[in-house]
Amino acid sequence: MSGPAGAAPGLPLEELERVVEGACGLALSPGVRRTLLEGFLRAARDAGSAPEPFLRRVLAGEARSVAALVEQAVVGETYFFRHPEQLAALSGLLDEAAPGGRPLTIWSAGCASGEEPYGLAMLLLEAGRGGVADRILATDVSARALEAARAARYGGWSLRRTDAALRSRWFREAGPRLTVAPQVRERVSFSRHNLVLEPPPGAGFDVVVCRNVLIYFSPATAAQVLARLVEAVRPGGYLLLGPVEEPLAAGLPLLRVERPGATLLRRPPYAVSDASRRLLESLRGRRAEPGSPPPDPAARCCGPVGAAAFRAAREAARAGDLAGAERLAGEAATRHRCPESFLLLAVAAEVRGDDAAAQEAVRRALELAPGLAQGHATLVRLHARQGRPGEAALARRAALDALEGLPDETTLRGVEPLTAGALRQALGAPPAPAATPSPGSTR
Repeated sequence: MSGPAGAAPGLPLEELERVVEGACGLALSPGVRRTLLEGFLRAARDAGSAPEPFLRRVLAGEARSVAALVEQAVVGETYFFRHPEQLAALSGLLDEAAPGGRPLTIWSAGCASGEEPYGLAMLLLEAGRGGVADRILATDVSARALEAARAARYGGWSLRRTDAALRSRWFREAGPRLTVAPQVRERVSFSRHNLVLEPPPGAGFDVVVCRNVLIYFSPATAAQVLARLVEAVRPGGYLLLGPVEEPLAAGLPLLRVERPGATLLRRPPYAVSDASRRLLESLRGRRAEPGSPPPDPAARCCGPVGAAAFRAAREAARAGDLAGAERLAGEAATRHRCPESFLLLAVAAEVRGDDAAAQEAVRRALELAPGLAQGHATLVRLHARQGRPGEAALARRAALDALEGLPDETTLRGVEPLTAGALRQALGAPPAPAATPSPGSTR
């Protein structure tokens, strides 16, 4: 054998990648490919074998050798309280996740060495649920990672985002490392599970957490796994993905719940058709931040009669009556020249798959209200979907210009209340400076 990697030259990487992806879904980026090379050598050494015969056994599909390679190839990087904004948002929704004070059931999928599920247990205890029998099931494909998780001993790298007060409450000294306190450990159980090859280890979970796992799968595998994760969530329950993974859920029956710095995905607590679900998601996914006033945006320019017509159209959309919503919104738009009603028509057209009609409706809205930030933001999505990156960039710039000078807490005009800060975040822009003056919310 000759080639790169020094100690393991000439390895047929593409074939090894296919073996690993078939066994656990891992699709190898260049960085993970280096991990595979190193992991192959470790697996061969641990098996007491030279690289060549071990390679032959792996490529032949011998279960023990494939499992040994997977153990070395999976990515186990994690730490306590990763993405703290998400955890803070979840903490504020615990009463909704488990109405009536009943125990919560949580699935931590792809738990690695246990930092995430133990952190979730600490979150529950910090929220005052010490007397509630909440249960967390933590699963991973790696038996080695699960062994470390059950040991519950962690060093400084895993605790790098854990403040001193939390360390004092929930950890105990154990030599150079810290051990998770018994009252935390008793809430978590661990089990080996393969997200790609096996169905979920149950259904009806109040919360499913699978963060920074799907990014290591191919798009097709990620979609397959994500559909299973959604099915494991009870109606009304929540799904937490890594922030970079949230776009993968765009076409699934989930509602977006926006909180400062974080997005949670919620399985609708009611049954709706696919078209109605998409419309509801567009209407209700991004709401104003807590504490923002709920003004009637249409009343500002359409007058009371036009505003009433817009509200009727919006209520029809919320109820899933797409045809009724379009009829009422069309009347409000043409009779009362209501920009918000034109935006509602654009949303309905998107649901029907008619991007041209959606774009025309947004254009009409912007003719009436050129500074309508939500209208420009809608064009960003439409142009991007049509493969027009230049026009999408111009629409994004126009949306940001419309937001200029508005404090983050300002409620924008649109189909539903949305804050300037939430729209900036959706557009990938930084928050407004804290000292920005607070003009009226008219854009």
